[in-house]
Amino acid sequence: VFEKSCAGCHSGGGNIIRRDATLQLGDLEKYGVADTQALYTVIYGGRGSMPGFGLDCAPKGACTFGPRLADEEIKALAEFVLSSAQSGW
Repeated sequence: VFEKSCAGCHSGGGNIIRRDATLQLGDLEKYGVADTQALYTVIYGGRGSMPGFGLDCAPKGACTFGPRLADEEIKALAEFVLSSAQSGW
């Protein structure tokens, strides 16, 4: 799911849009999203220039124009991102 939905902007834990807001553990901690619930919330509803991927994401302008993700996929993504960040990608 990460490769399909996230790697275009976050390959290797980076961020091609905002280089100071990567998925590296230090940046996750800096922005207050270094736990699975916080990551779930961001992935679901979006944040800043990152679109949300949740099925009921709103408003529509804040959400992806591509396929939406099921809750289980978002939970798995949050766990994957945190685990990858903790291990240094």
